[in-house]
Amino acid sequence: MAVYRSKTRSFGSVSFCSPIFVPILFLLLVQWCCVAVTTAYEENDKFCIRTQPMLLADIEKHVNPLDGDPNCKVLATTLTVKEKESFLATMCKDHGTSYKDTYYFFKLRNGELSGRGTHKEICDGMRNPLLAWVPYNMVLENFVQELNPKEQLSYIGKATDVDREKTELCHFSHTDLVTNITADLFACIVMIFEDNFYGQDANINVLVEINPIMYELRNITYLPWVNVSTSYKTLLDRTVLHNPNRESKQIYGSIKYGFVEKVHLNVSTIYSHNLDRLPLLFEHAGAVLELNDVGVGGVEVSTKAYFGRFMDARTSVNVEVIGQWAEHHQQFNADVFEYFGYGIKRYRNEIHHGEVTFTRIESAEPVYETPDSKHLAASTLHNMGGNKFERMEMADGENGTQMADWDDEELSGSSHDGHPYPGFYPWFVVGTIVVAVVLLTVVIGMVRAWSKIEEKKLYKLAASSA
Repeated sequence: MAVYRSKTRSFGSVSFCSPIFVPILFLLLVQWCCVAVTTAYEENDKFCIRTQPMLLADIEKHVNPLDGDPNCKVLATTLTVKEKESFLATMCKDHGTSYKDTYYFFKLRNGELSGRGTHKEICDGMRNPLLAWVPYNMVLENFVQELNPKEQLSYIGKATDVDREKTELCHFSHTDLVTNITADLFACIVMIFEDNFYGQDANINVLVEINPIMYELRNITYLPWVNVSTSYKTLLDRTVLHNPNRESKQIYGSIKYGFVEKVHLNVSTIYSHNLDRLPLLFEHAGAVLELNDVGVGGVEVSTKAYFGRFMDARTSVNVEVIGQWAEHHQQFNADVFEYFGYGIKRYRNEIHHGEVTFTRIESAEPVYETPDSKHLAASTLHNMGGNKFERMEMADGENGTQMADWDDEELSGSSHDGHPYPGFYPWFVVGTIVVAVVLLTVVIGMVRAWSKIEEKKLYKLAASSA
C-alpha cells in the first residue's frame, strides 16, 4: 500500500555561526514546521480495495475474503466490466430516472462513511464513479452506528445463491440494517420483477462508491513563461583550500550541501477545474510530493559545489560558500488522476495554466577569507548543474563584513601578497640606482686623477733622460 508523506529536513551541512543567520533560520524552521504539521495525511490501513472478485467456488467453500490481509476491517471489491454493464442495464433501463422509486448506495472515502448516493446520479451519465461491493456484515459492523434509524430508504445489494449458481441485484430495507434483523427475517428483494428475495445466508454484498482521497498531478508540461525573483543569501558551508606545491597554480575544492526545495502550488488554479477540494500529489523531480491543503510541500535536495582560485606556493585560504535563494514562478499543464488508496488511481481530466512556485538555491559562490594571490586570476565556482566554470565577481555589499574587513586592511597598509610595506620595493630600486650612479662617478673621478699622476711621472722621466 502506497503511503505518501512529505519529508522535511534541516539544512544538511549549513553553518549557523553567523548572527545574521539566526532570524532567517527561525523563519525557515517555522515555515517548514507548518508544512510538516499540515501534511500528516495517511491512508487507512484498515480499509482494503480488491480488484479481483471472488470466484463462485471460493464462496461455496466459505473462503474468508480477509484471509489474505487480516488487518482489513473493511474490504471493498470493485465491480467487473460485466457487472457494471449489468448494473446499468438493470438500474437505468428497468429502474431509470423516470421512476419514482430511488435506491441508495453508500459512499466511502479512505474507509470512512462520507455520504450516500442514488442510482439516478449514475444513470444521469454525469459521473463515472468507482463502484464496489462490501460484505453486508462489514457494513453492519462499521457504518450502522452513523445512520439515522428513522429513515425509510432502500439500499442496493447483490445476492449470490450458491445452489443455483446465480447472482442477482436486489435491494434491502434501511430498517433491516440499523436494527440488525436476524437472518430469518432479513430480505433482499430482487430488482427486476421483485418476485423473489434472498436471506443473509445468500452471501449479500452492499453497493458502495469509493471516493478519491487525493488528486495526482502527472505528465506535467511547463509553459515557456517563467518569472524568477531572488532573495537572501545563506551560508552553505566552510572549508579550506591548500596549495602544498612549490609552484603557484589553480587549486580546486568542493563541498556537499543539502536543503529543502519548497513547492507552493496555487490551488485556486487547480480546484477551479471542477475538482473537489482534496489533498494534492504533485509529480516533481522524479518523485510524487504530497502537498497540504494550501498547496505547500517540499523535497530534499543534495548537491555539490566546485570552486577554485589561483594560489601562491605553499599557501592556504579559508573559503565560505554562499547560496542565493530564488523563487521560480511557472505555469504548467497536467493530467489529473484520482487516487483512491491501496495503489488504485484513475484518470480524471486535464488542467491548463496551473501556477506553481519553486523556492530553491539557485546558485552558490565562494567567499575567500584570506587575501588574494599577487597573481591576477579570477575566482571560479562550478555547480553540478552547470557545464563550465563561471567567472565570479565579488559585488560590493554582497559578501558581508568580510569584504569590508579586507578594505580596512588595504587602507592600513597590508597588501595581498603578505608584505607589510607595499611601497618599499619602488624606493629601494630608486635608491640602488642613485647609489650606483654615485659610485660610478667616484670611480671615474679616481681613474681620471690617477691617469693625470701617471702622465706627470712620464713627463719628468723624459726630461731627466734628455
